[in-house]
Amino acid sequence: MTAPASLYSVAGNALTPLQLIDQSRQGLTGTEAGRVAGLLAVSDKEMARLLNQSVATFHRQAKMGKLDPVTSERLLILDQLAIYGASVFQDAGKFTRWLRRPLPLLENHSPLDLLDSSTGIQLVDDILGRIEYGVFS
Repeated sequence: MTAPASLYSVAGNALTPLQLIDQSRQGLTGTEAGRVAGLLAVSDKEMARLLNQSVATFHRQAKMGKLDPVTSERLLILDQLAIYGASVFQDAGKFTRWLRRPLPLLENHSPLDLLDSSTGIQLVDDILGRIEYGVFS
């Protein structure tokens, strides 16, 4: 990711890539999925899609306590992206509105449409970096 502090834990502390892997393997709690959904201003249905799960699976995992490593890793990365986006736009609301706006650069897909894949997350992160440095308007 482009953000200066690399990746963040759910408590907002910087994580190294190895710490991210370790935390992912330990699994996040189901409540963290709701918190990240709040940061991105997405519904449960949208969050389930971002995690490549059905809504039923998303709800079941959220109630189980610990999420699986793949889901935990995706949540940590989406958490990082939300923190970075709010920083770039200097306002969480502006960032979440931007996430839903179709962009010509993305062939009129919204950034949110792409966050269900690691390539899409990286692409959105790159665009945020361009915005941060004034390359993309």
